[in-house]
Amino acid sequence: MIQPVVRSKRYRNVFLALSAFTGSYFFFDDGLPQLRAVVGDQAALAKDNSSHTYCLLSNEKCAIDGANIKLDRNIIRPMEAAKIQIEWPSLPSQAETLELTLEGEEMMMGVYRQKLIRQTGTNLYSGELVLPFCVSDEMTWQGKIAPPANSSQQPVYVSIRMIK
Repeated sequence: MIQPVVRSKRYRNVFLALSAFTGSYFFFDDGLPQLRAVVGDQAALAKDNSSHTYCLLSNEKCAIDGANIKLDRNIIRPMEAAKIQIEWPSLPSQAETLELTLEGEEMMMGVYRQKLIRQTGTNLYSGELVLPFCVSDEMTWQGKIAPPANSSQQPVYVSIRMIK
């Protein structure tokens, strides 16, 4: 019969500590630089987006690049539905939907996507916006509203302030 190498709790704890130390060494030696490279790439993307003009959304219309955008309220709260409307006369009548894409500015919370649907016979698109819960008291969401890919129209850039 084969006897186990680790025979007592004391040796098992030493073995576990040594394994944890070795694993953390390889993580910080190999994994951490790769993690820093990924975070650096995301920071570069954020800096690239800063060259755009952002429309800060509220219950007053914000005009940007031929589009008028507004929310149904001034303050957006996490997990509370808010209505967003965009009037975009220069879009072709075949554009039935727009895509709203948002990302957290101060904290990475993933990418929030929402379809905005055209109201029949108008240039008005609308949708319901429910932003996720955040641990901080305030947060800024930045992103864009993009027409369909087959449109020559450029997206408009928006910013939304969320407060608990």
